[in-house]
Amino acid sequence: MFRQALLLTLLGLLVPATEDPVRVGFSELANFEYTPGMQLPKEILKYNARRVEISGFMKREDGLDGETEYFLLINDACGCNGTPKLNEIVFCAMPAGQKTAIRPGTVHVTGTLDISEEKEDGVVVSLYGLEVESIR
Repeated sequence: MFRQALLLTLLGLLVPATEDPVRVGFSELANFEYTPGMQLPKEILKYNARRVEISGFMKREDGLDGETEYFLLINDACGCNGTPKLNEIVFCAMPAGQKTAIRPGTVHVTGTLDISEEKEDGVVVSLYGLEVESIR
């Protein structure tokens, strides 16, 4: 019995604790003039593959109504007016099999951030992707 309790205790020490998300804002993500193919700033790349929390406005990519598996998180400083720059948009994907409604106002999204140029037909269509864990 003692050995079993000791083993369970030691195994508990080996399991990494869930790290708190790092808060990152569009003030950082959009704080550079982006041109396709450029080396992204190291101040931005430090968030790649990190668990982060980002605030912004939700918008469906396809413009339809109803729940969706994918949405755009737009820089809340732009007030959803005009066309945001590529580095003012985070393409968000819900966990497999889950959908969400688009919420009005500013939301806080937590998840794992991917920073890389995503291309379609040779054209860069996104810089930031987020695997969503939660929305509040």
